[in-house]
Amino acid sequence: MKINQIFAISLLAFTQTLGAQVVINIDADQRGPLISPTHYGIFYEDINHAADGGLYAELIRNRSFEDDASPCNWSVVGDAKIALIQEGLLNDVQHNALNVIVARPGDGVRNEGFWGINAVKGRKYKLSFWAKSDRKYKGTVTARLQSTAGQSLGEEDLKLSLTGEWKKYTAEIIATGNDPKAEFTLTADKPGEFQLDVISLFPPTFKNRENGMRPDLAQMLADMNPAFMRFPGGCFVEGQESPDNAFRWKRTVGPIEQREGHWNVNWGYRTTDGIGFHEYLQLSEDLGAKPLYVVNVGIWHGGCTPYDQIDEWIQECLDALEYANGDVNTKYGRMRADNGHPEPFNLEYIEIGNENYNFNMDDNSDQSDHYPERYIQFYNAIKEKYPNVKCIGNVESWATDYPSWRNDHPVDLVDEHYYRNPKWFADRFNMYDDYDRSGHKVYVGEYAVTSNFGEIGNLNAALGEAVYMMGMENNSDVVAMNSYAPIFVNENDARWRPDMIRFNSSEVMGTPSYYVQQMFPNNIGTQVVKTDWTYSLEKPQQTDEENARPVHIGLASWATEVVYRDAQLTVDGKAIDIADYGKWNKVSGNWNVTDSDIIQNGNQQPAMIVCPQDIQTDKYTFNVKAKKISGREGFMAMFGYKDPKNYQWFNVGGWSNTQNNVEQSIDDNRVALCKGDRFSVESDRWYDLQVDVDGDSICCYLDGKLNLSCKALKGSAMEGVYASTTIDDAAKMMYVKIVNVGDGSADGVINLTNCAVDTGRADDLKLIRLSSANGGDENTISNPHNIIPVYAGIRSGNNNDVLFDVPAYSVNVIRIPLK
Repeated sequence: MKINQIFAISLLAFTQTLGAQVVINIDADQRGPLISPTHYGIFYEDINHAADGGLYAELIRNRSFEDDASPCNWSVVGDAKIALIQEGLLNDVQHNALNVIVARPGDGVRNEGFWGINAVKGRKYKLSFWAKSDRKYKGTVTARLQSTAGQSLGEEDLKLSLTGEWKKYTAEIIATGNDPKAEFTLTADKPGEFQLDVISLFPPTFKNRENGMRPDLAQMLADMNPAFMRFPGGCFVEGQESPDNAFRWKRTVGPIEQREGHWNVNWGYRTTDGIGFHEYLQLSEDLGAKPLYVVNVGIWHGGCTPYDQIDEWIQECLDALEYANGDVNTKYGRMRADNGHPEPFNLEYIEIGNENYNFNMDDNSDQSDHYPERYIQFYNAIKEKYPNVKCIGNVESWATDYPSWRNDHPVDLVDEHYYRNPKWFADRFNMYDDYDRSGHKVYVGEYAVTSNFGEIGNLNAALGEAVYMMGMENNSDVVAMNSYAPIFVNENDARWRPDMIRFNSSEVMGTPSYYVQQMFPNNIGTQVVKTDWTYSLEKPQQTDEENARPVHIGLASWATEVVYRDAQLTVDGKAIDIADYGKWNKVSGNWNVTDSDIIQNGNQQPAMIVCPQDIQTDKYTFNVKAKKISGREGFMAMFGYKDPKNYQWFNVGGWSNTQNNVEQSIDDNRVALCKGDRFSVESDRWYDLQVDVDGDSICCYLDGKLNLSCKALKGSAMEGVYASTTIDDAAKMMYVKIVNVGDGSADGVINLTNCAVDTGRADDLKLIRLSSANGGDENTISNPHNIIPVYAGIRSGNNNDVLFDVPAYSVNVIRIPLK
């Protein structure tokens, strides 16, 4: 069964005499799908130091001396000497300890933390460490927070009486001053030699949990009101090079000194596993979110366990479920209780693999080795023992806008991932309207604008995502769950951009995307309501200077080696000589030219070469022959080229050599104008390409046959107003979301039918707005409140209507109390 289309958009032509207006008509009796109770959630992965040096509140970096062959992030105080040792260790999971030789009073060790330790006056810090001495050291050590200039910011003395047996020491340091770049030191009052391990320093944590989370970062998550939390990744689940670098939950529970940690090879640093399986479950509970655990199916980046030998991986999954849900009389249920949580965590969702069902099921070149065969083994084992647990399957993670479940195995939800540009998301407002309602549900587990987002995440990105999110809300009977990705980045070590929460040792900020992710889950009803709207916008005056610039034709490739020849240009019916390829401008890539050929030998993404001939007219034809030598894709004939950020191209064999399309880039925001059926370019075969341009009309031919035709975009890549509505009957509250993605503005009115504004609850009538003067505007650590949600003017009219304004580049959420 298909859902009926319930959203109608009528675009009114702009006339200044009538005025600019957005008119929204809502009939409360015209209902759509129920909103899934798990609709909005969060996806956490240890990327960009999201755990150690981030959400995990531990302040000591390299606390167990396992990060390197030398004691990195540690240095000496005074004339002390330090070295790593590998004998007489604390336990079997620790591979190193630190030997300290104190030459004179005041010598010791220093730790710089994760780009500084945030000392806050009056704050209490919990210290613990393990120490021993084969030479039976006795003396007093001073644990101190200090500024980089050496000024004490709080300290505590501990008397040591050490033998050859490891002993744990604890203390509390109260900060006497403020410094976001403070250091930790441990100095001794007497010469001697001793060994240290697992030196830990914690500030107060979120909800005062032992081994807990940094409060300001965790509160940013709590403010999003997530219905679920997916963990621990992401590629972090799979690991790289070896299964030892995958997330293995059993080595992440228990006291911190019993956790080995592992190399987070995918993201380039070691993790303590301080946030382990138990902490993920506890954080989910503290956030009021259902836990969603992603399990490894025996695949890592660069290798895999044979699919018919994965019993160990399946058992690891079942044991994790027993830890989370089992009675205290079970082995792992008792372990959970011993770790402080006798009640079950009620883990209801398991995702079977991470991005493991792509294209190459036979050679694992894209981490997909025999995924269907792996999946069904996990599914059957889980359902046999835990029939109520919902199983989430993987689908293609990239190179297609149409991922699919390509087997007959049962599945509860499939996990779709989309990393695209703002307009792609805005254009997908109706993406799920025609999805089949009779089959599995969809979990959009990872999505974000990852091109044309500015420096760290601009308002345009948030606007595109907001429209897409409204479309998911409208189809919550299909899209049961969704989560933005990724969440966190420590600004000192960004491995991925953008991320919606950015931080350093003492500060935190949200991008505009974060605030959309906060606004929507906190303003949603229990059912969709039919929403019809019309709009006309008052546009600011603009010059035609950009449009008057001459354009050029050119050639391009994407991670592919190609050869072009016989390039021909016809302008207004007249042939133009462009055969002197030596004069063509090499914009990017490794281009070589001969008298007859233009050759691209590199793997740049993209590689571009441009003909210098100016084209001042709107009508021209570009012909060229193309041959693929090797690589991932096919070739591109460029036209309408103004600069490396503004152009169009006929992309033959794009999307990993699966499809032809015509794309246009506006200010580096590449948008698909049209797409063809599946098509693959054959290597070592010549193809004839032709592009006809007539004004904004584009016709593309392949081997003499029309392949694609479309219209070019003019002006801004995103334009238009989008609206959606949900209602909570029990709370008698209606939520109307209105997003204006472009530079026009208007007055707005909501006309209500079969419901009425409760004027006795006038204080509950609110408009929450996220906007700025320009879609390219961003927040920064130094200016974190440049773009944040604010209350804006709104009032109820005399005819059961609501009046407001709709500025350019704005996300608007209106709460309407109903009688």
